[in-house]
Amino acid sequence: MVNLIYPPNYMAVYAKCIDATLPSFDPEEWIKEGHVYIVKHFTEPLNQEEGMAVTIIDEEGEEIHPSPSHWSFSSNRFELFSIFLN
Repeated sequence: MVNLIYPPNYMAVYAKCIDATLPSFDPEEWIKEGHVYIVKHFTEPLNQEEGMAVTIIDEEGEEIHPSPSHWSFSSNRFELFSIFLN
């Protein structure tokens, strides 16, 4: 079982896309290189090669899912930033 980690309400996490290469399957939705997304939640590291699974949302607050079977993106595709709020 993999635990989902939700950022606490005093912290915002953002993901800047650095790798938008398409996967071997044809995704329904995809990310844009250079675009910054809000991170809804992520997992603890799966292994060193894959990093974490990151679930992101768009400007309207809708989750971006590559396909019905892939709900998250590999954290290796992003630079992750945390901002601590007052």
